[in-house]
Amino acid sequence: MTPSGRVTSRHPGWWVPNALTISRILIIPILIAGIIAFANGTTSTFANGYLLFFLIFYAMASDFLDGFLARRWELVSGFGRMIDPIADKLLVAGCLIAFCIAVRGEWMIVVPAIAIIFRDILVSGSREHAALSGRTMPPTNLAKWKTTFEFLSIVVLLFWVVGTSYLEIDEAIPSIKANAKLIGTALLWLSAAMSVWTGQLYVRAALKD
Repeated sequence: MTPSGRVTSRHPGWWVPNALTISRILIIPILIAGIIAFANGTTSTFANGYLLFFLIFYAMASDFLDGFLARRWELVSGFGRMIDPIADKLLVAGCLIAFCIAVRGEWMIVVPAIAIIFRDILVSGSREHAALSGRTMPPTNLAKWKTTFEFLSIVVLLFWVVGTSYLEIDEAIPSIKANAKLIGTALLWLSAAMSVWTGQLYVRAALKD
């Protein structure tokens, strides 16, 4: 069915966009476990670090690809519109919680992480409220940029966590690990600021009569 509701013959790859989205959800526990394992020093092999980076880049690529294919093949569906943002929020929340554990509650990571997670929950509720009133609230461009910066912060912080565990690079470049944490934290705070701003816009839009 097309977005306009007109029934058409289904594309042979109709299952691919939703399969990509579901696969993104399935890798979240692996990412969480891997981040915590590196932070606790229970694993420090290159293969495990490579796997984590592969999974996070797969998540980012599939996030783009599932939406692109759904639009290209006119497979936009109610299930797809529902599950795609859920997958993104679960991925971001899972990784941020793992980083909070990794830094043992350091406020510079915990505060923006809480702001982002709280905002996502609030926006989900606002969208549900709007839906009950027969209105839809598609993601804004700023909200999409917010998600991009969240993914970037996760990648940089992942490099810091994995690098701290097994990369002996401090002797050659003493500041690279510290800079990775600094940059990742700055990106996380930027994402949090964008989350708070876009969040209040969604709430205000949902509460309009």
